[in-house]
Amino acid sequence: MNALILAGGRSTRMGTDKSLLTYHHQPQWRYLYELLTPYCSTVFISCRADQKDNFDSFPCLIDTREIGPLGGILSAFEHSPNEAWLVMACDMPLVAPETIAFLVNHRQSNQIATAFQHPETLFPEPLLTIWEPQSYQSIQAQFQQNRFSPLQILKKANVHLIPCPTPRWLQNINTPEDFKNTTGQ
Repeated sequence: MNALILAGGRSTRMGTDKSLLTYHHQPQWRYLYELLTPYCSTVFISCRADQKDNFDSFPCLIDTREIGPLGGILSAFEHSPNEAWLVMACDMPLVAPETIAFLVNHRQSNQIATAFQHPETLFPEPLLTIWEPQSYQSIQAQFQQNRFSPLQILKKANVHLIPCPTPRWLQNINTPEDFKNTTGQ
């Protein structure tokens, strides 16, 4: 299994690149890289071409489509179609080592994905999910139909949903106010 850190967004609501924000005494992308490394063969950062220099010499997959998270996930499967991908959004700083361990330990590789069930919406959380190789066909079909929502794929598919024991793990930080409330900065 490989990992993909989704860092290619424009961060318009935040006003600055969310992957570079400091949590855990380091940029968020580096924290996630170190967090995912024990569980995955290779950890890649999904980014735009103009962001690549932000990630030193770490392995990047350039997303040229810029259609949101689905573009990054599609690029990952184009790179390694026979591998599972643990996909992680860069704007979830409350993810901890036990989050990843819980997800990996509950993985059901016979389904297209293993995802946390979001405690508020009760939908799968597509941006902290293990996407299995058999999901690639659904991702391609969605893209060809100009539908770019990973959530819609998961809502229609055979997904192993796991209750999230700590809802804070799934908290997205999207605005300067969210950042301030999370870090106290």
